[in-house]
Order: sequence, then structure tokens, then C-alpha cells
Amino acid sequence: MHQLHEHHAEHSDGAHHPPLATPFRALVRWSATGPVVVLSGEVDLCCAEQLGALRDLLQRHGQRAVVDTSEVAFMDVGGLRALLALAGDGGSLLVLRPSAAVLRLLDLLAGTATGLSVVRAGPREEALVLRETTVASDEGHGPPGTPRAPRPRRGR
Repeated sequence: MHQLHEHHAEHSDGAHHPPLATPFRALVRWSATGPVVVLSGEVDLCCAEQLGALRDLLQRHGQRAVVDTSEVAFMDVGGLRALLALAGDGGSLLVLRPSAAVLRLLDLLAGTATGLSVVRAGPREEALVLRETTVASDEGHGPPGTPRAPRPRRGR
């Protein structure tokens, strides 16, 4: 697993201050309905290899990815891409209890041409379904995500 070295600063008052970075952790817990991947700490591109190994493990056992992100302190776009890789090609990912950091990233990406679909599965703070979508482009109409001009109406 990816672990960051923790550095505690000690000030003249003798107080310990938390580390600057929160180490990434990924645990698999088995519930009655199957495995739940519990993530904590900072999720970024550096976590891709570990999450890829988890995806391979889940796929070998025919299990769908369910992820608890309630303890994620930070997530960037690289971390989101690594997280989405758990779903496999064209799959969806059930995210339980998304943390404030995860919700903030999804809010920042809302309405952008990221190819990400977010569907509520109950109250937003309890569960979301994430899925990568492909944005199709028409030949000669610009890059994916470019709005098309309205089509002319046909005469009746």
C-alpha cells in the first residue's frame, strides 16, 4: 500500500500538530452483500496502481465495486480517474457516504465536459453512482463536448 511518512511538528508549547499530508489507505471489508472498498486519506494519481490492483482482485472474484469515501480528506481529478477505474470499462461505481472533499470535486466538475455521469442513489450525502460516459462528436463538428448548431427544420 502507498504510505506517506508522517511528520509531526512540535512547537515550543509542546503541542503536537497533525501531519501535513494524510496517508492514503484502501481496505476491503466484506459485508452481507459483498465487498466494500473503504478509502481514507488523500486520493490522487499516486493511488492509481493500488486501486488498479483492487479492481483486478474484484474482477477475478466477479464482484462489483462499491466504495466508501467517508474518510477521504482530499481528492483531485487524478484520484477521481483512479477511483473510476475500479468500475472497469463501461461500468458504474456505487460511492457510499461521499466525503465533503469528494462532493466538492464533483461540484467543481459539474457541467463540464469531463465525460462523468453522477446519479444520486438516495440523499447525496449517503450514496452516488459514478459512471464514465463517452462524449460523441459528429464528423466535422468539432471536438467532443462541442455544442452542435441547431439542425435546419424540414419543410412540411
